[in-house]
Amino acid sequence: MLEIIILYDNTSVKRGVGSAWGFSCLIKHNGKAILFDTGGKADVLLANMKALRISPAAVTDIVISHNHWDHTGGLFGFLSKNHKVKVYVPASFSQAYRNEIKASGAKCVGSKNFTKISKDVYSSGELGAVIKEQALFINTSKGLIIITGCAHPGILEMIESVKKEIEKPILAVLGGFHLASKSRAEVEKIIAEFKRLGVTHVGPCHCTGERVIRQFKKEYKDGFIPIGAGSAINI
Repeated sequence: MLEIIILYDNTSVKRGVGSAWGFSCLIKHNGKAILFDTGGKADVLLANMKALRISPAAVTDIVISHNHWDHTGGLFGFLSKNHKVKVYVPASFSQAYRNEIKASGAKCVGSKNFTKISKDVYSSGELGAVIKEQALFINTSKGLIIITGCAHPGILEMIESVKKEIEKPILAVLGGFHLASKSRAEVEKIIAEFKRLGVTHVGPCHCTGERVIRQFKKEYKDGFIPIGAGSAINI
Protein backbone atom coordinates (compact mmCIF):
# COMPACT_ATOMS: atom_id res chain seq x y z
CA MET A 1 0.00 0.00 0.00
CA LEU A 2 1.29 3.43 -1.00
CA GLU A 3 -0.27 6.67 0.21
CA ILE A 4 0.79 10.21 -0.70
CA ILE A 5 -0.69 12.95 1.48
CA ILE A 6 -0.35 16.61 0.48
CA LEU A 7 0.48 18.58 3.61
CA TYR A 8 1.23 22.01 2.16
CA ASP A 9 0.17 23.75 -1.04
CA ASN A 10 -1.12 27.08 -2.36
CA THR A 11 -4.63 25.65 -2.29
CA SER A 12 -6.50 23.47 0.20
CA VAL A 13 -9.09 20.81 -0.55
CA LYS A 14 -10.08 19.96 3.01
CA ARG A 15 -11.80 21.94 5.74
CA GLY A 16 -9.43 22.75 8.59
CA VAL A 17 -6.30 22.32 6.43
CA GLY A 18 -4.60 25.63 5.65
CA SER A 19 -3.17 26.85 2.37
CA ALA A 20 0.03 28.87 1.88
CA TRP A 21 2.66 29.33 -0.80
CA GLY A 22 4.93 26.28 -0.78
CA PHE A 23 4.85 22.53 -1.04
CA SER A 24 5.17 19.46 1.17
CA CYS A 25 3.86 15.93 1.02
CA LEU A 26 4.17 12.73 3.03
CA ILE A 27 4.87 9.38 1.36
CA LYS A 28 3.79 6.36 3.41
CA HIS A 29 5.25 3.19 1.93
CA ASN A 30 6.79 -0.07 3.17
CA GLY A 31 6.66 1.00 6.82
CA LYS A 32 8.35 4.34 6.13
CA ALA A 33 6.90 7.84 6.32
CA ILE A 34 8.98 10.18 4.15
CA LEU A 35 8.44 13.92 4.26
CA PHE A 36 9.19 15.54 0.90
CA ASP A 37 9.81 19.27 1.38
CA THR A 38 8.48 21.24 4.36
CA GLY A 39 6.58 24.19 2.87
CA GLY A 40 7.34 27.81 3.71
CA LYS A 41 6.22 28.04 7.34
CA ALA A 42 6.60 25.52 10.15
CA ASP A 43 3.39 26.63 11.91
CA VAL A 44 1.30 25.93 8.79
CA LEU A 45 3.01 22.58 8.20
CA LEU A 46 2.59 21.41 11.78
CA ALA A 47 -1.01 22.67 12.02
CA ASN A 48 -1.91 20.82 8.83
CA MET A 49 -0.26 17.65 10.09
CA LYS A 50 -2.28 17.93 13.30
CA ALA A 51 -5.50 18.51 11.33
CA LEU A 52 -4.73 15.42 9.24
CA ARG A 53 -3.87 13.41 12.38
CA ILE A 54 -0.27 12.83 11.34
CA SER A 55 2.22 12.84 14.18
CA PRO A 56 5.68 14.36 13.48
CA ALA A 57 7.07 11.38 15.40
CA ALA A 58 5.83 9.06 12.63
CA VAL A 59 8.18 10.61 10.05
CA THR A 60 11.31 8.54 9.39
CA ASP A 61 13.07 10.52 6.65
CA ILE A 62 12.99 13.98 5.07
CA VAL A 63 13.92 14.83 1.48
CA ILE A 64 14.41 18.49 0.55
CA SER A 65 14.08 19.18 -3.17
CA HIS A 66 15.99 22.47 -3.36
CA ASN A 67 17.15 25.44 -1.33
CA HIS A 68 14.19 27.83 -1.65
CA TRP A 69 12.30 29.12 1.39
CA ASP A 70 8.93 27.75 0.27
CA HIS A 71 10.34 24.21 0.44
CA THR A 72 12.74 24.51 3.39
CA GLY A 73 10.89 27.00 5.62
CA GLY A 74 9.22 24.40 7.81
CA LEU A 75 12.28 22.19 8.28
CA PHE A 76 13.74 23.41 11.56
CA GLY A 77 10.33 23.88 13.14
CA PHE A 78 9.59 20.28 12.25
CA LEU A 79 12.98 19.10 13.58
CA SER A 80 12.17 20.75 16.91
CA LYS A 81 9.32 18.20 17.14
CA ASN A 82 11.18 15.20 15.70
CA HIS A 83 14.93 15.18 15.09
CA LYS A 84 15.24 11.38 14.92
CA VAL A 85 15.25 11.45 11.12
CA LYS A 86 17.65 11.38 8.22
CA VAL A 87 17.50 14.54 6.08
CA TYR A 88 18.49 14.26 2.41
CA VAL A 89 19.49 17.55 0.77
CA PRO A 90 21.08 18.28 -2.62
CA ALA A 91 24.87 18.04 -2.34
CA SER A 92 25.22 21.74 -3.22
CA PHE A 93 23.64 22.82 0.09
CA SER A 94 26.21 24.72 2.16
CA GLN A 95 28.16 23.00 4.89
CA ALA A 96 26.82 25.60 7.33
CA TYR A 97 23.24 24.60 6.51
CA ARG A 98 24.07 20.91 6.88
CA ASN A 99 25.77 21.60 10.20
CA GLU A 100 22.60 23.35 11.38
CA ILE A 101 20.58 20.24 10.53
CA LYS A 102 23.08 18.08 12.43
CA ALA A 103 22.99 20.48 15.39
CA SER A 104 19.25 19.78 15.67
CA GLY A 105 20.11 16.13 16.29
CA ALA A 106 19.14 14.85 12.84
CA LYS A 107 21.41 13.07 10.39
CA CYS A 108 22.14 14.85 7.10
CA VAL A 109 22.98 13.31 3.72
CA GLY A 110 24.03 15.29 0.65
CA SER A 111 22.57 13.70 -2.49
CA LYS A 112 24.84 14.17 -5.49
CA ASN A 113 23.79 11.20 -7.58
CA PHE A 114 20.96 8.67 -7.76
CA THR A 115 20.34 7.69 -4.12
CA LYS A 116 18.22 5.01 -2.46
CA ILE A 117 16.13 6.48 0.36
CA SER A 118 14.30 3.28 1.33
CA LYS A 119 12.89 0.19 -0.37
CA ASP A 120 11.56 1.30 -3.80
CA VAL A 121 12.00 5.01 -2.96
CA TYR A 122 14.84 7.00 -4.53
CA SER A 123 16.27 10.46 -5.06
CA SER A 124 17.13 11.44 -8.62
CA GLY A 125 20.27 13.06 -7.27
CA GLU A 126 21.15 16.67 -7.89
CA LEU A 127 19.94 17.94 -11.27
CA GLY A 128 20.17 21.31 -13.03
CA ALA A 129 22.88 23.87 -13.71
CA VAL A 130 21.72 27.09 -12.04
CA ILE A 131 19.23 25.94 -9.37
CA LYS A 132 20.15 22.47 -8.16
CA GLU A 133 17.19 20.23 -7.36
CA GLN A 134 16.40 16.60 -6.65
CA ALA A 135 13.19 14.76 -7.42
CA LEU A 136 11.80 11.86 -5.41
CA PHE A 137 10.52 8.78 -7.18
CA ILE A 138 8.81 5.59 -6.14
CA ASN A 139 9.09 2.32 -8.03
CA THR A 140 5.69 0.61 -7.84
CA SER A 141 4.35 -2.50 -9.55
CA LYS A 142 2.19 -0.21 -11.71
CA GLY A 143 5.04 2.08 -12.75
CA LEU A 144 7.12 4.99 -11.47
CA ILE A 145 5.69 7.90 -9.48
CA ILE A 146 7.81 11.05 -9.74
CA ILE A 147 7.40 13.91 -7.25
CA THR A 148 8.97 17.31 -7.91
CA GLY A 149 9.23 20.37 -5.70
CA CYS A 150 9.51 23.07 -8.37
CA ALA A 151 11.22 21.35 -11.33
CA HIS A 152 13.66 24.23 -11.83
CA PRO A 153 15.98 22.06 -13.99
CA GLY A 154 12.97 21.49 -16.33
CA ILE A 155 10.13 19.06 -15.70
CA LEU A 156 10.83 17.07 -18.88
CA GLU A 157 14.53 16.87 -18.07
CA MET A 158 13.74 15.55 -14.60
CA ILE A 159 11.37 12.90 -15.96
CA GLU A 160 13.95 11.78 -18.52
CA SER A 161 16.66 11.62 -15.85
CA VAL A 162 14.52 9.30 -13.73
CA LYS A 163 13.72 7.10 -16.73
CA LYS A 164 17.45 6.66 -17.37
CA GLU A 165 17.84 5.21 -13.87
CA ILE A 166 14.84 2.85 -13.96
CA GLU A 167 13.33 2.06 -17.34
CA LYS A 168 9.70 1.52 -16.44
CA PRO A 169 6.37 3.07 -17.42
CA ILE A 170 5.56 6.31 -15.57
CA LEU A 171 2.36 5.99 -13.59
CA ALA A 172 2.26 9.59 -12.35
CA VAL A 173 4.14 12.87 -12.08
CA LEU A 174 3.12 15.07 -9.13
CA GLY A 175 4.20 18.40 -7.67
CA GLY A 176 5.39 21.78 -8.89
CA PHE A 177 6.18 21.92 -12.63
CA HIS A 178 7.27 25.61 -12.74
CA LEU A 179 5.46 26.42 -15.98
CA ALA A 180 3.48 29.56 -15.09
CA SER A 181 5.55 31.74 -17.45
CA LYS A 182 5.13 29.39 -20.43
CA SER A 183 2.73 30.23 -23.24
CA ARG A 184 -0.26 28.03 -24.04
CA ALA A 185 1.56 26.77 -27.16
CA GLU A 186 4.68 25.92 -25.16
CA VAL A 187 2.62 24.03 -22.59
CA GLU A 188 0.88 22.10 -25.38
CA LYS A 189 4.29 20.88 -26.55
CA ILE A 190 5.29 19.95 -22.99
CA ILE A 191 2.06 17.98 -22.49
CA ALA A 192 2.69 16.20 -25.81
CA GLU A 193 6.15 15.24 -24.50
CA PHE A 194 4.59 13.97 -21.25
CA LYS A 195 2.42 11.67 -23.33
CA ARG A 196 5.32 10.61 -25.54
CA LEU A 197 7.26 9.70 -22.39
CA GLY A 198 4.32 7.52 -21.32
CA VAL A 199 3.14 9.56 -18.32
CA THR A 200 -0.39 8.26 -17.64
CA HIS A 201 -1.40 10.49 -14.68
CA VAL A 202 -0.46 14.05 -13.67
CA GLY A 203 -0.96 16.06 -10.49
CA PRO A 204 0.48 19.54 -11.12
CA CYS A 205 0.29 22.07 -8.28
CA HIS A 206 2.19 24.82 -6.44
CA CYS A 207 4.35 26.77 -8.95
CA THR A 208 2.86 25.15 -12.06
CA GLY A 209 0.45 28.06 -12.58
CA GLU A 210 -3.36 27.95 -12.45
CA ARG A 211 -3.81 28.36 -16.22
CA VAL A 212 -1.31 25.59 -16.88
CA ILE A 213 -2.98 23.29 -14.34
CA ARG A 214 -6.28 23.79 -16.18
CA GLN A 215 -4.54 22.98 -19.45
CA PHE A 216 -3.18 19.70 -18.03
CA LYS A 217 -6.63 18.87 -16.66
CA LYS A 218 -8.24 19.42 -20.06
CA GLU A 219 -5.67 17.26 -21.87
CA TYR A 220 -5.36 14.46 -19.30
CA LYS A 221 -9.07 14.16 -18.39
CA ASP A 222 -9.42 11.04 -16.17
CA GLY A 223 -5.63 10.91 -15.84
CA PHE A 224 -5.60 14.25 -14.01
CA ILE A 225 -5.14 14.12 -10.20
CA PRO A 226 -6.45 17.17 -8.30
CA ILE A 227 -3.86 18.33 -5.79
CA GLY A 228 -4.20 20.58 -2.75
CA ALA A 229 -3.37 20.58 0.93
CA GLY A 230 -5.35 17.73 2.42
CA SER A 231 -5.34 15.57 -0.73
CA ALA A 232 -4.66 11.86 -0.24
CA ILE A 233 -3.57 9.67 -3.15
CA ASN A 234 -3.81 5.93 -2.56
CA ILE A 235 -2.18 3.40 -4.88
